[in-house]
Amino acid sequence: MAMAEFIVELRDISKSFGGVQALDGVTFRCRVGEVHTVVGQNGAGKSTLMKILAGVYPPDGGRMFFDGRPVQFASPHDAQAAGVSIIYQEFNLIPRLSVAANVFLGREPRHRLGVLDSAELNRKAVEVVQRLGVELDPRARVGELSVAQQQMVEIAKALSLNARVVIMDEPSATLGTRELDHLFEVIAALKKQEVAVIYISHRLEEVFKVADLVTVLRDGRLVDTLPIGEVDRTRLVQMMIGTSSFMEQFPPRAGPQAVGGEVLRVEHLSSSPVLHDVNLSVRSGEIVGVAGLMGSGRTELAQVLFGVRRFDAGSIIVRGEPLRKVRPRKAINTGMGYLPEDRKDEGLVMELSVLKNTALASMQDRQRLGFITGRSEREAVARVVDRLNVKTPGLNQEVERLSGGNQQKVVIGKWLLCSPEFIIFDEPTRGIDVQAKVEIWRLMRELAGRGAAVLMISSELPEVIGMSDRILVMHRGEIAGELKAEEAREEDLLTIASFGAQRE
Repeated sequence: MAMAEFIVELRDISKSFGGVQALDGVTFRCRVGEVHTVVGQNGAGKSTLMKILAGVYPPDGGRMFFDGRPVQFASPHDAQAAGVSIIYQEFNLIPRLSVAANVFLGREPRHRLGVLDSAELNRKAVEVVQRLGVELDPRARVGELSVAQQQMVEIAKALSLNARVVIMDEPSATLGTRELDHLFEVIAALKKQEVAVIYISHRLEEVFKVADLVTVLRDGRLVDTLPIGEVDRTRLVQMMIGTSSFMEQFPPRAGPQAVGGEVLRVEHLSSSPVLHDVNLSVRSGEIVGVAGLMGSGRTELAQVLFGVRRFDAGSIIVRGEPLRKVRPRKAINTGMGYLPEDRKDEGLVMELSVLKNTALASMQDRQRLGFITGRSEREAVARVVDRLNVKTPGLNQEVERLSGGNQQKVVIGKWLLCSPEFIIFDEPTRGIDVQAKVEIWRLMRELAGRGAAVLMISSELPEVIGMSDRILVMHRGEIAGELKAEEAREEDLLTIASFGAQRE
């Protein structure tokens, strides 16, 4: 029987979540012995498509073929049994177990009486690891390995499952230059062994180093699949962006007369291993947008400024005064507020009420003789909830029962009670509906209009351009470019974020 031309073929795949069309008729094919990269902006559908192939999600429509035969993967186990393995950015390893135990977890060789055969386990692990051209002690605890070594364990585990297709989802996000070069060597070894590698990345410079083919997705649809030799970086960026326009209504920008003195200055800030020599400033009355790809250091910058992450070198200066040993409580006392990227895990206590969540950051301001006065707390929160138009049955409603947009408003309300002079918004509108987005944009501009300095981090390029007065673009932990928002184009931002060089 002749081998099929494609090891993987997905035809007209569709998938929606809660009325949001994540994939709309996408076709994707991959051959053995090739590296097929998949690119697109956040929300383009890359990860959803790969999770369908890996058996995590069932498709709503379309057909799947593996080695020429129609398949339906009901679970990741089904996909693994067929020969499909996926390696996520967050590894699925058990730190306290050895390399060998992780590679063959649940499939350990045993003696006749069921006793673990440690010698055979280690021998088999060495055999698999050697296929990657790397050296790893099979007895070493995974928790004591570097991130790059842990990634090798994940790839070895995939090979031990006889994977014929290995999906790598943002594999370079936490790797340094030397580690990345080694990953590329491992991928080359997989190609020689007739393994198909599907490589998802936001970093376009990697695409040109590793890819044989590139597939571009945009807004859940297939744009095109091309040999890498037929596309240059300008065309690739244009394919990812398309002819997008501002569908939403952004509030007017602040005029020069509305921008006041400098509130925050950052000089030569470094936080190993992510941030390197970052310099920036934010003035009262302005919104400074920060764009960048996943892993560029955007969120880490916010965490350093608010004291969640420590910095190794440089200065953070607020209203002319250097801050030393910044911690969240100290940051709050200096007039800072911070809406984290993950509102559910970092911005809210989901099982607590709207009242308690909104009051969390400013409790200290309303204490009398060491006790929080219930009446003053309720009155203050009620005013903020009304001002933000939070849709809730009452202040005692648990925030976990609110919509995403209303949860985000509660986080904003928490900081409004503190009257911040400088506030960081990290992905302020992620995962919320258009109407809630418009309301939050209006609130951000209102805060700036009252004199607050705003630093806004966003993966959505239209949002960065539409909401910012100035735009900073990060690339590999550095500020790679600064643009005037009214002159910026999505293509400019994506090019700087991807390649680190500002266009002439």
